[in-house]
Amino acid sequence: MARTARKYVKRVQAMFTERQYELLREYAQETDTPVGTLVRETVEESLITDLEQRRKQKALEWMASQHLPVDDWEVVERQIESRWEECGDE
Repeated sequence: MARTARKYVKRVQAMFTERQYELLREYAQETDTPVGTLVRETVEESLITDLEQRRKQKALEWMASQHLPVDDWEVVERQIESRWEECGDE
């Protein structure tokens, strides 16, 4: 898991069973990684990346369903950006 310097500004509280937390803590010790970092990286890899990929797929499907002019890149680019923003609202 790649680590980069980021500014974290929101706090989330999550409750774990004793067993879940113990296993998480053991894994953190084995990998020499703080528990909070493991949780953040797992959320990023499992949920956020998947969400972004699904949004891109929706935009691609929409583009494929359109009869877009391929010779006018500025128009196509605006349509892509507009659809991408719409997907963010879903």
